[in-house]
Amino acid sequence: MLRFYALLFSFLALFSHAEEGIPAAQNFFDDAQKVWKEKIPILIMFSIPECAYCKKVKEDVINPMSNLEEYKKKVIVREVSAESFKDVKDFYNEESTENEVAFKYAVNFFPTVMLVDQYGAVLDKIVGVANEEFYWNDLEEKIEKSKEKLVKQFNAL
Repeated sequence: MLRFYALLFSFLALFSHAEEGIPAAQNFFDDAQKVWKEKIPILIMFSIPECAYCKKVKEDVINPMSNLEEYKKKVIVREVSAESFKDVKDFYNEESTENEVAFKYAVNFFPTVMLVDQYGAVLDKIVGVANEEFYWNDLEEKIEKSKEKLVKQFNAL
């Protein structure tokens, strides 16, 4: 019986780590280096804790997307909580907070999802949730277009 519970516990522990949350923004400078190397954009989801649509987009789209290997090769996913004062390094390796990052991008409607380049310049964005059924498809299209823009930028260098 003890073996059964040990096996059950280890299975549940393994299962609980399979679905990780959206990686929080910590160091956009390091993320920018990855953009240079892999030529993929950074997806930043701006949210606030009490936003029902933020929770829905996180649970139904961004979190599953960030855990799929296919998307790990397409985009760097980060979350910024606009009401948080957690420390973040910006794209120029300077100290900032999540709140300041949201202010810099003038985000005042949630959820806002932005795709940015290695300098933090906006390539594309989705503000709010126009259609829940097509959100994933719309985001996929914007990721592809942003990646194309990014590749054009690198080819112009």
